[in-house]
Amino acid sequence: MNYLSYRSALSLLVVPALVVASSAQAVDIWTVGVDNTRQGWNRSETVLKPANVPRLKKIREFPVDEKIDVSPLVVGDKLYVFTMTNTAYVFDVNTGAELVKRQLAPPFDPADIANPQGMGMDLHNMYRHWGITATPVIEVATNTIYVTTFGKPNEASQNIERNNMLWTLDATSLADKNPPVLIAGNADNGGGGIANGFTTPYQKMRAGLGLLTDPGGNRAVVISFSINGENPNGPGHGFVVAYDVRGLNRDPGFKPTPGIWNVTPGGGAGGVWMSGSGPAIDGTDIYLSTGNGMDPGSMAGNFAESFVKLRYTPGIADVNNGKPTLDVVDYWGAFSDFQRRDRAAPPDRQAAQDQDLGSAGVVLIPARGNLIGGGKDGVLYNLNKDNLGKNTWNPHFNLPFVATYLPNAPNGPAGLPTTTTTDPNWPIIKLERNLPAQTPNGKSYHIHGTPVYMEGANSGIVFVWGENERLKAYNYNFTTKRITSFSAQGTQVASGNDPGMPGGRLVISSNGSDPGTGVVWGTYPVLGDANSKVVPGALVAYNATPAANGKLKQLFHSQPGELGLFAKYSTPVVANGKVYVGTFSNKVVQYGL
Repeated sequence: MNYLSYRSALSLLVVPALVVASSAQAVDIWTVGVDNTRQGWNRSETVLKPANVPRLKKIREFPVDEKIDVSPLVVGDKLYVFTMTNTAYVFDVNTGAELVKRQLAPPFDPADIANPQGMGMDLHNMYRHWGITATPVIEVATNTIYVTTFGKPNEASQNIERNNMLWTLDATSLADKNPPVLIAGNADNGGGGIANGFTTPYQKMRAGLGLLTDPGGNRAVVISFSINGENPNGPGHGFVVAYDVRGLNRDPGFKPTPGIWNVTPGGGAGGVWMSGSGPAIDGTDIYLSTGNGMDPGSMAGNFAESFVKLRYTPGIADVNNGKPTLDVVDYWGAFSDFQRRDRAAPPDRQAAQDQDLGSAGVVLIPARGNLIGGGKDGVLYNLNKDNLGKNTWNPHFNLPFVATYLPNAPNGPAGLPTTTTTDPNWPIIKLERNLPAQTPNGKSYHIHGTPVYMEGANSGIVFVWGENERLKAYNYNFTTKRITSFSAQGTQVASGNDPGMPGGRLVISSNGSDPGTGVVWGTYPVLGDANSKVVPGALVAYNATPAANGKLKQLFHSQPGELGLFAKYSTPVVANGKVYVGTFSNKVVQYGL
């Protein structure tokens, strides 16, 4: 079923241009993580600041038809929301009015095939619909939404038949600008193709979409896939897919023929999850991190458990349908001794085999040369974006260090240079160092919410909120490009005293680098494991300038029960004096002054 709502049908009679926001300083949040750096930093927030955030209050709710598993987007005076029924909504941010709604494809119910385990999309039976699971991207200049769906080909299809589709929509009416495309094909580097139809294991789209523009002005939509059931030996793989927009538009000499890169062509798994964040993009370079699977230390040409730098080359008219290409130009394999994890002590073995470097996204600081990220080992990595290191950490600006909990000994202080003599107890060497059996209180301290970054006049700060812990802030030095020291931490503990995933999901707002304007915002599960069950959530805000006592000053916390149920892949959005939070309570909640 593919239909427009009544409001949408009326809107097709007259299709106005995308309305710009009323404020001259208005900012558009058109992609997850604010922009292609994935820093999560809205540096154009002129309304909300530490002085007035304590007066924040809930303004309204935007109701939708199902759980929200992706981040809302805001362009001008419009709020864009996408749900697990493959439904897209457009609301007026000022009145709450629903302007248009469209269901793009029929969702399916994963619960009825979740047993035996390994066959379903949701082994915890949290979802009764599966639909839009990757945050779309909006090209503001052309008033275009690119959105992917994962659902049944049509209403009468069997519930085990799924297709991965890419849609090109008008951002005002949600009408098709171009015919939708089945995301399909074999990888250019071998190892098979993307699973559609009845093929198992199924692909999962979790990472947000990317929109790349090359120096010639050519654009590409970048889509990342993970895989259901991560068997390092296969079947199934992670993929990165790039569509030249000229192909989507069916320009002369071009067809919608994607470049496809397989993460593990000689092995299996290697999903691109990144906790819903999108690939970081700098010109034609695409940066990402990958999850469990075969890695470069085990099998050449396979890039699971790695930071990867791909280079996009646009297609040429009338050459192979104008098909673009994706090529690996650099990488760093975090766990080159893959087999060591198989030999971990029995209490550690399961966790050792589930390190998932790519459980969180990457943060790019193009002007300074950093690529920062982390994963389930709770370790923060500070890489040289121009020399990731492949199988050595010599080019890194920091040795990897535990960042999610304190104290972090025997890790040494944050900021150790890579020339420091190796300590056999460092977590990057002693791979079980940060597994639950070895950590304080026997808990896991994974990084799932992507770190965020902001700058002041003379230095930067990195925030990360691991599971079962408090928000942490680390100082960043412009000159050395190193994360130099722990700075401060927040008050609230993610999941409370009932351990669970995923920690906090963060964004930052400020008025440029003006001192005293920075606020770090987070949503987190108040109590319990949001990975295996639906739990309550909350919105919290801290002054982004750490206090001298090593604490972050809490400015705001939502009232108990006010926000609703926590959405584990939906990052909050701060735009033009308002805060928007997607939930599992079938609504987006708006806060403001």
